[in-house]
Amino acid sequence: MTISPLSMKSSLLVLTAFALGLSGLQAQTAPAVKVDLQKPKFNAIQTPQFQAGNVPDKNWRPKTWLEIDMEFDIKLPAAAGGRNGSLGSMTVHYYLAMSAQTKDGKRHVLKGSFNYLDIPASEKCHALAFASPATLRRVLEKENFTNSDVVGHGIEVVVDGTVVALESSLGGKWWEATDKFAISENALLPKLDTPFSILWGDYDVQAKAK
Repeated sequence: MTISPLSMKSSLLVLTAFALGLSGLQAQTAPAVKVDLQKPKFNAIQTPQFQAGNVPDKNWRPKTWLEIDMEFDIKLPAAAGGRNGSLGSMTVHYYLAMSAQTKDGKRHVLKGSFNYLDIPASEKCHALAFASPATLRRVLEKENFTNSDVVGHGIEVVVDGTVVALESSLGGKWWEATDKFAISENALLPKLDTPFSILWGDYDVQAKAK
């Protein structure tokens, strides 16, 4: 069978268009932002005490909170501003494996998901998250939290629906092993929803619960 030059030309055009389509799709799905995560720090900190006038004085005992402090930096392509650009938002999922277990032998995991906003490129940034004294007491069944009560962590960063960074102390997405871990959803708080909300100025990037 003889193939006409016109048919061959049409086939080449189709293949070229298909190849260009794949290339364009890959360019669209490839993450435009790079996120470099550092190992998070876990701190046991007490409720801050403030003084204000014209209100009754109430005696209270400060309790212990869990603070998660994650240092990171992002890199943007030139089209998005490069070193002088900012990322509008990124979603961070936190998973903290705790020292306590459920009655059926699963390890308690505190989960929190937040949107961090207006992240500047090419400089050290900090993302903060917190577990309240009430949540810690419920899970650990004791009064005071210590750093040793966090026995593992996982942090997943998502931009435009794509996972762009992962920090895991127990290997991979260990929290997906539901036969070993019991996830407590919405167990962490952004700084804005804690007594620490007015502290530390521009140290950390702004966040809201997802």
